[in-house]
Amino acid sequence: MKPVKKGQNVELKIEKLAFGGRGVARINGYVLFINDVVPGQTVTARVIKTRSSFAEAKLIDVKEKSDIETNPRCKYFYHCGGCKHQNIKYDAQLEILRAQVGDVYRRVGNIDGIPIENVLASPKTFRYRNKMEFAFSNRRWKIGSEDDESLDFALGLRAPNNYYKAIDINDCLIAPEESGIILKVVKDFCLSEGLEAYDPKSHKGLLRHLVVRKGYKTNEIMVNLIINTKDKSWIDTFEKLARKLAESIANLKSFILSFYTGLAGIADFEEYYVLLGKDFIEEKIFDLTFRISPRSFFQTNSLMVETLYQKAIELGELKAKDVVWDLYCGTGSISLCVARHVSRVYGFEIVKEAIIDAKTNAEVNKISNVEFIECNLDRFFRTNKSFLKEVPHPDVLILDPPRAGMHPKLVTDVAKISPRKIVYISCNPATQARDIKALIEHGEYTVGKIQPVDMFPHTPHVEVITTLSKKL
Repeated sequence: MKPVKKGQNVELKIEKLAFGGRGVARINGYVLFINDVVPGQTVTARVIKTRSSFAEAKLIDVKEKSDIETNPRCKYFYHCGGCKHQNIKYDAQLEILRAQVGDVYRRVGNIDGIPIENVLASPKTFRYRNKMEFAFSNRRWKIGSEDDESLDFALGLRAPNNYYKAIDINDCLIAPEESGIILKVVKDFCLSEGLEAYDPKSHKGLLRHLVVRKGYKTNEIMVNLIINTKDKSWIDTFEKLARKLAESIANLKSFILSFYTGLAGIADFEEYYVLLGKDFIEEKIFDLTFRISPRSFFQTNSLMVETLYQKAIELGELKAKDVVWDLYCGTGSISLCVARHVSRVYGFEIVKEAIIDAKTNAEVNKISNVEFIECNLDRFFRTNKSFLKEVPHPDVLILDPPRAGMHPKLVTDVAKISPRKIVYISCNPATQARDIKALIEHGEYTVGKIQPVDMFPHTPHVEVITTLSKKL
């Protein structure tokens, strides 16, 4: 029998945070999940949903604070939901992430007995993101005693669990420091011009997304404004905005106007036009220069990417004569950083623009022992068997897939390719543990190191490098 009922108020002691950021408490062994809490707190909560093995509850008030609790710096913390851990001391955040990785590996991967290394800390916990996607909305999420003016216009971040509304913000503390000025200039311009924010229900309205990117080592800013049209006559209007931004942001090197008329609520585009500067900015990793175009994937924490890649290179135990295959290579950042340590690198990626950038990055950095291949990894190695005979067999294989992880058939392909060592980098420990479990079940590999890296301070997200070696 369940010890709680829906609608019941209960007093709970928060034991820990589960993967994803929800608090965990128990009543007679029965688990309750609750948002917006800190381990060590005693809280009053209302049960909102019950299941046979767990319940969900909503925080009413905090009766006793936690020793690891701290005051959040962001004034939107209690409304935004992006930096869920900002009210937890940073050292404690790292321990929480480490425990969560271990828990996920046990539950999802059935991997136990392998120690989880201490999380590598970020040198900056604010102003670390090199890319920030802001959303326009014609439904502003009202905060507290805000007045009712302009409730039909917001530029900021999506409200938690509400795709249709956005919180109108004047800055974000994990975004580039120029973001506050950019938000103000763009917002003032759009309101003065009478431009309407996009309505995701009716799919009307012009303004969709504002994407800010920054090269931290080069101090270059790109602004990409995405609008809901294919009408090129809007270019004249937004050229005025580009000039206004350039007057306020001295390091603005690129202003892009992108057109997207699709129904998906993503910061994507079908075509784009350069209204100021060039269609890329540059960033440096180690002593290498990388071009970042509007659609390029690049690790979001420039300050930690060298730590991430250096650790991956170290754990890969690369040798001068090694051949490395880099699957999901993106713009070639890992491939090119690895190239100086090995004989040859092959990078594989499905996004055409990323491959173009990768090849350009190789040329810019005068690296000739790298080859980039545009392909769909879900089927490439089965439909292009001749490729496996034409190129050198990999000694080390690097994986850095998107959050969804690897296609099951690619897992089988990798096991058949059978490199000496696999270095798996992921921003989603759950799908990573799933894939690693499948690789182990093929019978040839054992897990070596599991190294978390904090690329996303104050959030429930964590990057993990895990190595697998062939059994002797």
